[in-house]
Amino acid sequence: MILKRTLLAFAVVIGSVQNVYANQLEEVVTGAVLSSPEVKRSMDARNAVFEEVRQARGGFYPKIDIAAGVGYEWTKNTATINAIGGDVELKRREASISLRQMLFDGFLTGNEVDRHAFRLEAGNHRLREVAEEKALATTRAYIEVIKRNELRNQANVTLFNHVKVYEQIRKRSESGLGTRASLQQAKGRLALAEVNVLSAENNMRDAQASYLRVVGQKAPEELEVPEFNIESLPENEETSIKRAIANHPTLKLAQADVQAAEAQYGSARSLLYPKLNFEVDRNWNSNIDGVEGDNEDLTAMFRVRYNLYNGGSDKARIRQTRHQINEAKDIQSNAERQAVESVGLSWNAYEILGRQLVFFRQHVDSSTQTRDSYLKQFNIGQRSLLDLLDTENEVFSSKNSMIAAKYDYLIAQYRLLNGMGEMLELLKVDLEPLASTSLEGDDTRVIPPRDAEKKLLYR
Repeated sequence: MILKRTLLAFAVVIGSVQNVYANQLEEVVTGAVLSSPEVKRSMDARNAVFEEVRQARGGFYPKIDIAAGVGYEWTKNTATINAIGGDVELKRREASISLRQMLFDGFLTGNEVDRHAFRLEAGNHRLREVAEEKALATTRAYIEVIKRNELRNQANVTLFNHVKVYEQIRKRSESGLGTRASLQQAKGRLALAEVNVLSAENNMRDAQASYLRVVGQKAPEELEVPEFNIESLPENEETSIKRAIANHPTLKLAQADVQAAEAQYGSARSLLYPKLNFEVDRNWNSNIDGVEGDNEDLTAMFRVRYNLYNGGSDKARIRQTRHQINEAKDIQSNAERQAVESVGLSWNAYEILGRQLVFFRQHVDSSTQTRDSYLKQFNIGQRSLLDLLDTENEVFSSKNSMIAAKYDYLIAQYRLLNGMGEMLELLKVDLEPLASTSLEGDDTRVIPPRDAEKKLLYR
C-alpha cells in the first residue's frame, strides 16, 4: 500500500516537469519590472524632476502680468486741502499690464537649467538602478522556485527508493528471512525520507510565496530553466570591473549628482553679479490719489539691481555649495568602491561555483555507482542494510548539493551581469512603456544605458 501511494505521488510530481513550459524568464522579468511599485515610484520621481527642468527654463522667457481693480478711495492730503479745503471720496479704478524680461541674472537661470537637467539624468540612472535590482530579485525568485521544485522532486525520488527497500525488507521479514531489527531500521529511514519530502515541500511553498511578493503574481506550475548566454560575460575579473565602471547606473547616477552640485555652485555665484531686466509697464487708472479723472502712464525701462551687502549670506551660500560638490564627489568615490567590491564578490562566486560543479558531479556519479553496487551486494547478502541505507542518504545529499550549486551558479552569472549594469539589456527589458503612461508625448523618453552620458536636449 505504501509503495502504491508513493509511486502515484512520484508519477504526478515527475510528470508535471515534462509538460511544455509556458513562461520564460524574459517575460516574467519584464512584467515584474514594469508593474513594480518601486520602479513606478522612481519613474514618477524622474518625471517630477523633468517638470523642474521646464520650470527652470521659464526663467529665460518674459513674464507678463495684468491687474485690475475697482473700489472706494478716501484721500486727504495737501492737494485736496488746497483744492477743496478737506478730504475727498472717489470711486477708484485701476488696470495695468506689465512685462519683465530677464537680460542678465549672473548666469543663474542657465545654471539652474543645467542643475535640474543633471538631476533628471540622475533620475534616469536611478530608474535604471532600481529596475536592475528588481530584475535581479525577480530572477532570483524565478530560479529559486525551479531549484526548490527540483529538490522536492529529488526528495520524492529518494522516498521512492526507501519505499522499495522497505517493501523488500518487509517481505523478507514476513517470510522469515529478515530480522525485525532490519525492518525497524528500514522503517525509520523511510520516516526520515517522508520528513525530507515535507521539508522540501515547505521550502517550495516559501519560494512560491517569495515569487508572489517579488513578481506580483503566483508562480506558474512549470517554469523554464533559463539558458544563460555565457558569451555575455567577461573573460576575467578585470574586464568585468571595467565594464561596471563604464555602464553601471549607480556610478552614472553619482556622476550626474556631481555635475548637478557643480551647477548649483554656479547658481550660488550668481548672487555676486548685478541683475539686468527690461521692464515695460502700462497703467490705466481713474480717480486716484484724490484727483478725479483718468490717469494713464507708460514706462519702458532697463533696470539694474545689485546687492551691495547681505550680511555675508551670499558668500556663505557659495562656500556651502562648494562643500556639497566635495560631498557629491566623495559619494561618487564610495559608489565606485562598492561597485568594484560587488563585481569582485560576484566574480568570485561565479568562478568558484563553476569549479565546484565539476566535483559535485563527480560526487553524485561516485555515490550513485556505490549505491547501485551496494544494492546488488545487499541482494546477495554481501552488504548490510545499514550500508545500503547510508549510501542512499549519501546519494540524496550529493544530488541536493549539486542541484543547489547548479542554480546558485546560474544566479551568480546573473549577479555578475547585474554588477556590471547590463542585466536589463540582456533580458531585453524596455522601460519606455512606463514613460509613455506617465506624461504626454516623447518628452519622457528614458535615456538609454549606453547614451546616458549625453546631455538632455532641452525642449
